[in-house]
Amino acid sequence: MGPTRLKAAFLLSCCMAIGLGVAAGSEHDDFDGSVYDYVVVGGGISGLVVANRLSEDRKTTVLVIERGYFDDKPEATVPWYANGLDTSVMTRPESAPNPELNNTTSLVAVAAVVGGGSVVNGMGYSRGSKADYDAWEELGNPGWGWDGLLPYFRKSTTFTPPSPEVASRWNITWDPSVYGDGPLRTHISDFQYPDLAVFWDALRHQPGLDLPPGANAGVGPGAFWSPLSIDARTMTRATARSAYYDPVNATRQNLRLVTGQTATEILFHPGKALRTKGVRIVSRSDNTVRSVYAKKDVILAAGAIQTPQLLQASGIGPASVLQAAGVKPFPNPDTISTNATYNATVWAEYLAHRTGPISTANGNTVAYYSLPQLHGPSTADAAASIATRLLAQNATAHLPPLYHTSPTLLKGYLAQRAILANRFASSTSAITAGPIPGNGVSPAILLKPLSRGTVTLNLTKNPLAGEGGGGLPTVQYHTLQNPLDGENILSIIRHARTFWASPEIVSALHPVVELSPGSAYQTDADLLAKLRGDRGLFWPSLAHPSGTCAMMPEEMGGCVDAEGLRVYGVGGLRVVDASVMPLIVGTALQATVYAVAEKAADLIRGGR
Repeated sequence: MGPTRLKAAFLLSCCMAIGLGVAAGSEHDDFDGSVYDYVVVGGGISGLVVANRLSEDRKTTVLVIERGYFDDKPEATVPWYANGLDTSVMTRPESAPNPELNNTTSLVAVAAVVGGGSVVNGMGYSRGSKADYDAWEELGNPGWGWDGLLPYFRKSTTFTPPSPEVASRWNITWDPSVYGDGPLRTHISDFQYPDLAVFWDALRHQPGLDLPPGANAGVGPGAFWSPLSIDARTMTRATARSAYYDPVNATRQNLRLVTGQTATEILFHPGKALRTKGVRIVSRSDNTVRSVYAKKDVILAAGAIQTPQLLQASGIGPASVLQAAGVKPFPNPDTISTNATYNATVWAEYLAHRTGPISTANGNTVAYYSLPQLHGPSTADAAASIATRLLAQNATAHLPPLYHTSPTLLKGYLAQRAILANRFASSTSAITAGPIPGNGVSPAILLKPLSRGTVTLNLTKNPLAGEGGGGLPTVQYHTLQNPLDGENILSIIRHARTFWASPEIVSALHPVVELSPGSAYQTDADLLAKLRGDRGLFWPSLAHPSGTCAMMPEEMGGCVDAEGLRVYGVGGLRVVDASVMPLIVGTALQATVYAVAEKAADLIRGGR
């Protein structure tokens, strides 16, 4: 299993005008010792998708364990709130001090709510390019390329277009063939920020930028209209809960979800062959300890931060990490934990008609750029130079210590590096997304970091003790450990500055003033120093962690196989969340997690 792949970002701001379960089981219910066919750890996107699909067979019993609770307040349902971050339904550990960022720490956002990240994210529904998913297949995962995942992207979604009048006025286009009639509702809202017309004018004048007819068809980088996870029938946020749990909750007696419970340890049958028996869980309210059992599989869907924590707390992971934490390790490869790549009037209008700015979130305009597009036609060789220098690096000089002593981890990273070098030199995969206009903030986002983080047990706390079952893990981002990440971030900053200085924007929105990091910072050295020293400016992660239990061959440092997402060396244990992504895709992860979980459910039901 590999380092956490966490997206890095800074903000460039500019001024502009302008149930046997039916409902959830209570955490006080007496379910200690209960037995199910499947026990799913995590009631977020992947957990609820898999639980829904497995329980379609009424003879199959499924228990979902969720640390969080149900949340029906406006912040969880009204689209406008997606412009912020509702930390009230999150666990909020601080990362370990990042040596590359002057030893500053950063928030690690982990949703703790039924529906998981789909309740707190920015609601963007966007898929990566074909090249992003084909990279997974190139890493030894047959069936996990674009062609293998497209049926599951379709299966999970229903798309509702804007009204014909709005589509005509804004020239909004889409490709209906890439959506289906699935549970998750996606939508392009009738409300669009007026200034988007200016930005679209600027995008159309950018040399070399494609304007595909619609998002989510696997096309490469470009600018297009992309939907949000909005239910157009109610103009509310669409979540894994509203799509996969609420519609079946009252009718499936074979599906149960319990809230307020933290899984603290995976239980195993005695004997030489390692096979799961169940899960030990702890109540958040009173620390009551219970055990639940699985006749078939324990399925981990706790996310890329807490899935590796649970595995390690159970003795599965790098021996050096476990022994340091006082956990007896089972024989297994050093793969788990690495590869981490992380106003009253408008309210009245929304309440009465479900229209206006409250009915949408960050907007539907998305622009993605490859590295050659970032540098422009006249300097395309700059992208090739970065690819060449990447391949020439001494890899271990820019990787966490675990890679130095694990040949399998290093082999997997070298395979990933070769693919990334290929994508860097081509125009098939995005390295950044933006600008995303509408609110005067242009985020410079590095979608393909080379640095690798880690998620390990917190050595200062007993992993099986404490409130609700254990201290949070230690997350080390290692942001900018690879110096080429710094070069790419600087290129993204300069590109964003060029965009905001385009004649189309300046003439319409004059004056445009850069607030952050500020026009005084021009040289590479000054910009990097500003980024490294300003915690509020540079974010090591956009809360899209992945890859900490990577799907790759075991000899390449993989944690789970491609045939059924089974953990190597352990019977009856699978992982179905973003942990399994061997390389992060060039976009937000929500759409991909839905598709991965849909495919995982089919593999599990098919006996793979």
